[in-house]
Amino acid sequence: MYSVINAFVVSLITMGLVINTVSMKSNIFYYEFEKQDEGILTSEEIDLKNNKNVEENIRYTLQYLFDNNEGHYSFIPEEVKITNILFINGSLEIEVSEDILNYGGTAREISMVDQILATVFSINDIEEFSLFIEGDREVLNEGTSIKEYTRDEWEERMNTIEQN
Repeated sequence: MYSVINAFVVSLITMGLVINTVSMKSNIFYYEFEKQDEGILTSEEIDLKNNKNVEENIRYTLQYLFDNNEGHYSFIPEEVKITNILFINGSLEIEVSEDILNYGGTAREISMVDQILATVFSINDIEEFSLFIEGDREVLNEGTSIKEYTRDEWEERMNTIEQN
């Protein structure tokens, strides 16, 4: 009886490891500018260092985005750090440092939000996303709130942008 229970527990652990892993690659979205100074969202595929759990892969991907790597233009202010992350059943909540508020203007906020959402929803495991700012704040400077934002809403937003 003990060996049957032990095998069952090992199976559950193994299933959990399979459920909590993602592919070894992820996409980060940056802006490229054409001659007309119109930004075009473009992606760069990055290698994840190893097959960690989903939360660790998400944290790595977003922190890579926030670190404003050389050779890319990002609307995300410098020094933004992830202070907390929670991923449960396709729903991602992250809390970031107040440094994310170090910008000005509606156009910049919209571009920053698009950049974050494009990166988040490039990870297939994520179906819903909420962004919180350290210090119990949920709203960005120009009034944008990203709370329980769904993949369907993102796809609709992208279709609207592509049509314009």
